[in-house]
Amino acid sequence: MKKAWYILFTAVFFLACLVPSVGMLVKGPAPAAANEIPAVKPKLTQRDGSFNPEVLSQTQKYMANSFFLRLECITAWDRLCADGFATSANDSVLIGPDGWLFFGGAVNDITGAEQMTDRQIWCAARSLALMQEYAESQGAEFLFTVPCGKYTLYPQHAPAYVTVAEGSNRERLADALAEQGVNYVNLYDAFTAVDEELYYQWDSHWTGRGAALAADTILTAAGQDTDYFAGPFTPVWDHTGDLYEMLYPTGTAVEADYSWDPGFTFDYLSNFRSADDNTIETETPGQSGSLLMFRDSSGRSLYPYMAQSFGRAYFSRLNNYRIDYVNQQDASLVVVELAERTLPYLLEYPAVYPAPERDASVLDGAAAAESQLTAEEPGVTMEGYRKLTGTLPEAPSADAPVYVAAGEKVYEAIPNEGGFTAWLPEGADCDNARVYLGA
Repeated sequence: MKKAWYILFTAVFFLACLVPSVGMLVKGPAPAAANEIPAVKPKLTQRDGSFNPEVLSQTQKYMANSFFLRLECITAWDRLCADGFATSANDSVLIGPDGWLFFGGAVNDITGAEQMTDRQIWCAARSLALMQEYAESQGAEFLFTVPCGKYTLYPQHAPAYVTVAEGSNRERLADALAEQGVNYVNLYDAFTAVDEELYYQWDSHWTGRGAALAADTILTAAGQDTDYFAGPFTPVWDHTGDLYEMLYPTGTAVEADYSWDPGFTFDYLSNFRSADDNTIETETPGQSGSLLMFRDSSGRSLYPYMAQSFGRAYFSRLNNYRIDYVNQQDASLVVVELAERTLPYLLEYPAVYPAPERDASVLDGAAAAESQLTAEEPGVTMEGYRKLTGTLPEAPSADAPVYVAAGEKVYEAIPNEGGFTAWLPEGADCDNARVYLGA
């Protein structure tokens, strides 16, 4: 009898082990989780027809990310860890003491473990100052704003071991922006002045009411008198949080969002599919002005309020801000919205607009710098201009601007910690350009 039980147990065990692979053959590969890129099926040969030496490792990775019931297994394990041990099995999601979820990827920024250097802060501020200069030269107002992370606004709900450091990148950048005269909209002050939690419990973003408050704050800075936050709003229990999906990919729980009851009257001019579209264009009857806005995922619920306030609006989710579109869109206002933890993007993705020409006197006292220059062909990104990039052999002082002398003209470049980017007229002598670091 005992032997029969051993045989039965062994048979059941091996049959259970076959379920993931056999189920995958029958049902196909498991879908990717919320924040994942779908696994690519391995191939025996490469594009040129030769044998693919990575086929075994690619197969292992493909199977690990595609086996049958994978998402159900992830959900079950994460639920066990959360309910049984009050901890997360997913490094990308942290669980607070009262069940609030936080994005793990923001911890180093919030705790100060990966703060931007003084040079990076100055370069980010200078980049925004140059964007503002160009927008204003074309007759448009410019505003920059930063949605605060949940750790910053609601530390009481965060895990006890996550301590929000003083002197955050956001605070330091705000000080640098003030020094350079950039129009900065302080959302932190607006949100902390309201005795209400305006972010989702299981999502990294603000609710519909939070978006309304952000819109009012931005539009007030632009001289508009709006009061979207006053509502009225209707709670709608239909929101699945992005952090919840990451932790429980097959979970079905939802939380309340807030629908603005008056309703939006704008029309879509673009082929709208979802709030995550790279570009969204709108038109609102009875409104005036034109908005050019660069936004990130916080703009999903923010853009409707902004669109409602302008005759025409163009929203872009591209990281390389096309500030040169100010003319194409005949914009009266340019807004750049960038989340707190992604402020380094200002250095990683230089905006696109013509480099401002400077008087040759700016080179008085400037130091010549050796630089490896790379010039893009004319008109590849911006018609009539060439993209010139360069590296600097040594880290310059924290507040040193970068100038490029091409022929008899001098331009100021978009700086970063170890180099620069400049969009020069296609007739400029980029091949013999000279680089200088301002005093």
